[in-house]
Amino acid sequence: MAHEVGFDDCGIAQAEAIPQFSHSLQEWTAQGCHASMSFMEQHQEMRGDPRLLVPDAKSVISLVVGYKPSQTMQGPFRIAQYAYGEDYHEKIKRMLFALIARIQERYPDFEAKPCVDTVPISDKLWAMKAGLGWIGKNTLFVHPRLGSFCNLGELVTVAEMDSYDSPVPNQCGECHKCVDACPNRALKIDSNNKSMLDARRCASYHTIENRLEQLPENLRTNGYVFGCDCCQLVCPFNQQAPASVEVSSERLQELETLPVADESTFKQLTRHSPISRIKYYQWRRNLEKK
Repeated sequence: MAHEVGFDDCGIAQAEAIPQFSHSLQEWTAQGCHASMSFMEQHQEMRGDPRLLVPDAKSVISLVVGYKPSQTMQGPFRIAQYAYGEDYHEKIKRMLFALIARIQERYPDFEAKPCVDTVPISDKLWAMKAGLGWIGKNTLFVHPRLGSFCNLGELVTVAEMDSYDSPVPNQCGECHKCVDACPNRALKIDSNNKSMLDARRCASYHTIENRLEQLPENLRTNGYVFGCDCCQLVCPFNQQAPASVEVSSERLQELETLPVADESTFKQLTRHSPISRIKYYQWRRNLEKK
């Protein structure tokens, strides 16, 4: 059913508390690694326990949809590839409601809360628990076929399943190309071979979430004016991943003309796009940094 509504993969995990996740999140925010993203300080226990989000929840159905584009921008300015097309929040939420309706055709009493990023639940944690992949050293979720070029969503439901999927082994091994590729050394590996992202050093954070008038002087963006894919482009799983989204030459041309667009044109061309998350002054600021 998930495939029928457009998802690339689906897995199901038992809803339960994962206290070590909440503890790690608390440590991360305590160190200030979330920068100005104060929302990461909220609902930390809920992110690791869906039963606090949906009382009596029994299952978390995790869904994956790839976004690797069929062709990429070639000009001097770069935009993170997830932002080439429609805003994934809108797209995935639409697909989740379609999946609920599809399931209800067979199970009329089925109910679920659809979750896409903005709901306080850890997409990566539950996709990993559902056996869909693992957390890479770039701290992104990695699907064995789609790589990290994918978006996630969930259905949290009180329905109990006959069986649940099991996590798969982390396949990053000794590879640390993503860590080495970060132009600002935002990724760090601890003594347990686990990675941590320091958003204060991350170009993606600064070009999207940072609302200040000026970016840090020492920030390296490598041409990115919205987001950053440096740690993803070098990943072997991403390099072998198939293209999931057909991007037309017309759309690429629109993206490549954004640097010279006035404010009204910018708003028009980024409508229903992830790029609409930033204001025009941020866009101009990012261009100046390049």
